[in-house]
Amino acid sequence: MKKREKYRIVMSYVLALILLSSLVVFPDSAYGRNNAKNMVAIKTFNGLYLCAENGGDGQLVADRENIGEWETFEMIDLGKGYIALKGNNGKYVSVSNDGKDVYVDSSRIDKRQIFQLLKVDSKVAFRIQNKTYLCAEDGGGGKVVGDRETIGEWETFELIKIQDINSDKCNLTAVSNDKNVTFTWTKPANTKNIIGYNLYRGTSPGKQSSTPVTDFPIESTSYTDNNLNSGVTYYYVLKVVYKDKTLGVASNEVSVLLKSATTLSARIEEDGIGLYWTKPTNTKNIIGYNLYRGTASGKQSNIPITDFPIEGTSYIDRNIDNNITYYYTLRAVYRDNTLGELSNEVAIKSNLYNRNIVLEVGSKYMVVNGQRKEIDPGNGTKMVIKNGRTFLPIRAVIESMGGTVEWDQSAKKVSIYLRNKNIQLWIGEKTVVVNGSYMESDVAPYISDSGRTMLPLRFITENLDCKVDWDGTTKKVTIRMDN
Repeated sequence: MKKREKYRIVMSYVLALILLSSLVVFPDSAYGRNNAKNMVAIKTFNGLYLCAENGGDGQLVADRENIGEWETFEMIDLGKGYIALKGNNGKYVSVSNDGKDVYVDSSRIDKRQIFQLLKVDSKVAFRIQNKTYLCAEDGGGGKVVGDRETIGEWETFELIKIQDINSDKCNLTAVSNDKNVTFTWTKPANTKNIIGYNLYRGTSPGKQSSTPVTDFPIESTSYTDNNLNSGVTYYYVLKVVYKDKTLGVASNEVSVLLKSATTLSARIEEDGIGLYWTKPTNTKNIIGYNLYRGTASGKQSNIPITDFPIEGTSYIDRNIDNNITYYYTLRAVYRDNTLGELSNEVAIKSNLYNRNIVLEVGSKYMVVNGQRKEIDPGNGTKMVIKNGRTFLPIRAVIESMGGTVEWDQSAKKVSIYLRNKNIQLWIGEKTVVVNGSYMESDVAPYISDSGRTMLPLRFITENLDCKVDWDGTTKKVTIRMDN
């Protein structure tokens, strides 16, 4: 008999454990009394509401002034005065082992997600399995803990029953530009006794002002807010307004950022493509600009062409190939790493080596792609004819073609580099080295009376594979450098 009794007791425990495990794994089906959801908002002593931040997966806080999705919980009846609380994202309210933290992050119900609901006058208290109580610290305004051993004002809550959370809920959408934000929303399923809508604005999620953005309810289902600052993220919710001046539940929350657009322009520069843009109307919180480049319209890379935002309002893009049409757009970059409105798109064909340089004997100027520049900046040196050949200081000409010139004082040597060409000349010497091969020029470089290094133009340009036109009548030289 003793063995039989012992066996009966053991089996009772086993069955109890099986039943408990089934409750843990299948909380909805096991605990659901009926198909109707018991939706509540939980009000603290100082009139604020409990909130599952971001709908769940975070801490339970007690600092919200209005009831919205994040402030609404499904109260699941577990029987015999015990409940579980489910957040908007389907996760359960859970107390840490030490009771110091309360989260909305559990996908199942066990002892840390079970509360005994105790009536305290017209309010309730939530008792945890370890015999402590939920508490809205300071009566509300901060986080919720579960380590209080006695029931006081901060441990009592008012349950606000919400029969149907979606009965008068609107779906809010927003479209922003550089001047304002336009909101539109859907009408609730039942518009009876509704006289309009209140739109609420704030600068933090879930922290909208209790004063709507308009003095009177908005009668239509759209509104444009012009009272905004650029570079600030705003958060909005909407509520219906009834004839008795009561309000419906909060809509979904939308966030908007008013971002001023810029105007982008481009032009060919000597050593690349120059990009230029205007500053937005409001530059508050702008730390720089991102430029985006592509080789097809509307197909810019999503990676900017610089590693860091450009602080000024211009940039020379030198990392390009020749005879390619590039398409550029620009966005402002804000302190919070968000981006401004997309600028207009500009298209420009690169022209790195297709230089057109015109020089004239006796003139200190040359014309590069239509722009007049000095041949020898700051010195006034002119192109001259000596021994039937034209001579001039060559540096500015070569640099206008995209090349470089080096001077070796000790050897009296000039080295010219352009693309895959290298020419070396010595003052007073007719021997020239072109790409490692020795050649003879019919004239030698010389130093002018003013101390300037004068080099033969024809020999150099022709050995750089340039096309040169000589006009003996006007004494003009046109250099064309093609690909």
